Amino acid sequence: MAALAQEVNATTSSPLPPLQTVLQRVMETSEVENAQYHVFNQHYFYTRDKVTEFYDGAGKLKQRHEKQSTNSPAPLLILSMPAPTPAPQAVSMRKEAQKADPPNIHGVALGKKEDLMNPDIVKRFKLTLVGRDTINGRSALIVDFAPASDALPILNIKDRFINSVEGRAWVDEQDFTLEKVELHLKQKVSVLGGVAGSVSKFTFSFDRERTPDGFWFVRDLNWHVEAREATIQRVVDHREQILGVLKIR
Repeated sequence: MAALAQEVNATTSSPLPPLQTVLQRVMETSEVENAQYHVFNQHYFYTRDKVTEFYDGAGKLKQRHEKQSTNSPAPLLILSMPAPTPAPQAVSMRKEAQKADPPNIHGVALGKKEDLMNPDIVKRFKLTLVGRDTINGRSALIVDFAPASDALPILNIKDRFINSVEGRAWVDEQDFTLEKVELHLKQKVSVLGGVAGSVSKFTFSFDRERTPDGFWFVRDLNWHVEAREATIQRVVDHREQILGVLKIR
């Protein structure tokens, strides 16, 4: 136990790597992960639970939607045919779980991983490497992000949201992958000058977990929106979780 404590202290007290090096490694890892997503689904069974709740302006629950999907890759079957038919064929049959649901505000999808790692979007933020944390026994680098200025370009509605977001990200220091993200609106965002609506509050977070063979998946994802569409006030809570992750192939 004492040796473990010394190891943790040594990790947290060692110098932080250059921020630019961290960003470059995360970008490289993100490209590889995009290709590995389907490989993970081909080898792992899991269940994805989604719950979305809709409230009115007074906080009364109006609707509640629940969805459950299962990723169930079938074992690889070898179908041998009598001669002189062609060589045996490998047939894989599986059922794939639904993908995660990013928040959609006034028709704008936010919080997608491809947006978080888009270089054109990343450069809009001031990034600060503030320290280390330990998550599930692994060292993680902590990066805070906030809009780089108050005069960022606005070409569409999505830009208005992106330019008003700040938060914190945790990067696994060994794999250089995004392990955890928490973000929120720093100010109210109006749509078409407030005529079409506005968003007064938005929070978004996800936590990822690593399998023993190195695949990362989103274990928990949550978002909350308080918005006005024309004259109607809406509050939406969404949460989803991946459960029962089991390697079967």
